[in-house]
Amino acid sequence: MTKEDVLRESSEVESVLGRYSLIPRNSERPGIHQVASVPMPSDREFSFFEPDDPLCLEVLLDPRTTVPELFARNISVIGNEILKRDCGVNDRNGLTDMTLLHYCCKAGAPGIGDAESAASFARQLLCLGAEPSLRSRWTNMNALHYAAYFDVPPLIRMVLQASQSGEVDATCSDFDFGTVLHIASSNLCTSAVKCLLELGANPAFGVCDFLYGY
Repeated sequence: MTKEDVLRESSEVESVLGRYSLIPRNSERPGIHQVASVPMPSDREFSFFEPDDPLCLEVLLDPRTTVPELFARNISVIGNEILKRDCGVNDRNGLTDMTLLHYCCKAGAPGIGDAESAASFARQLLCLGAEPSLRSRWTNMNALHYAAYFDVPPLIRMVLQASQSGEVDATCSDFDFGTVLHIASSNLCTSAVKCLLELGANPAFGVCDFLYGY
């Protein structure tokens, strides 16, 4: 399935594209947003940023809140606010070198985020031109690696639909050149392992296959 197929399937995404069509963006030259402290309401103490709290919501919606500050927050809630601030869909966080799609895969982790919500936002990002093959320069992980690492099958399916053939067995140097399946297995991410096998991951692919061409 191509990105165009995904776009046709989602009428919601079409409305999103219309909403952001007036925002100037140069997707050919993604930027890097430098590190910033987490924005917090000034008149009350918070141990973490809670978007449902009225004071935190006020900070979130304030146009003076910058992209670097928003990058530190929950992507499933904050993503659209980041895009509204003229952030390119493939721009990176200056601290982690992760893109919005990388954060989206992380946001669906069991017990932390919501997988279906994260998958919905990932679909939006892909339709806006997010590139699933981009890797963090710190971890050498792409979006599929992150989705497997955090055990998020809906994101695995979404990313693979938009990826080139063969990416299901993409290796990562930060995991001794193991494949996506190796990453999921080493983290005991059983849901991700099952999903990857269903989608054609090769369980016989050994690390030596990559290193020595066996």
